[in-house]
Amino acid sequence: MHYHICHDCDEVCKISNPHRPGRYRCPNCGHRLYSFRPGMIEKIYAYNIAALMLFIVTNYFPFLSFHVAGNTSHANFTTSIYYLFREEQWMMGTAILMTTIVVPFTRILLYLALFGPLYHGYLPRYAGEVLKLLERLLPWGMIDVFLVGVLVSIVKLVKMGTIIPGTSLWAFVIMVFVLAAAQATFDPHEIWDRIGRAKQKRRGVAT
Repeated sequence: MHYHICHDCDEVCKISNPHRPGRYRCPNCGHRLYSFRPGMIEKIYAYNIAALMLFIVTNYFPFLSFHVAGNTSHANFTTSIYYLFREEQWMMGTAILMTTIVVPFTRILLYLALFGPLYHGYLPRYAGEVLKLLERLLPWGMIDVFLVGVLVSIVKLVKMGTIIPGTSLWAFVIMVFVLAAAQATFDPHEIWDRIGRAKQKRRGVAT
């Protein structure tokens, strides 16, 4: 028997079979309590390994090339950040650096640090801290917004010359969807449940 507190109405909900696949809702207000998806750990671990590889490709290969009047210029993923810092737009440059590179990369590493041990059958002692940190970083990952900005810029620049997408651009687009799939699959309740059971087991051993 498990108990969950509804985040919407504070109702204490009793769940007799919490590991049955499906969505669980509050009987009082209908707010979603959590979802149980079999294989979540394996899926998120695989998603973030793929995201890490795509992140490396995104930052290593050319992002796009712009050909106009016989001249060709190349840009990589961090070109916009470089030009913002060169023009002394420190606040904007730092914001883009954090939201498109530092925070997404940190989230990928945190997911791997958490779900790697879980995939191999081990619950790390820092699991609770990682879950809290992932929740705090969630609003700061804005690579999907950056992708929209890139697409708008390409639409405007294509009228002035020839845009040649690079390997990095395609890797970045795929990475956005892979991270979105990982976020859609992720539900922290299963991990918190494991943490709770591990604490109860440690208390039982201590007594």
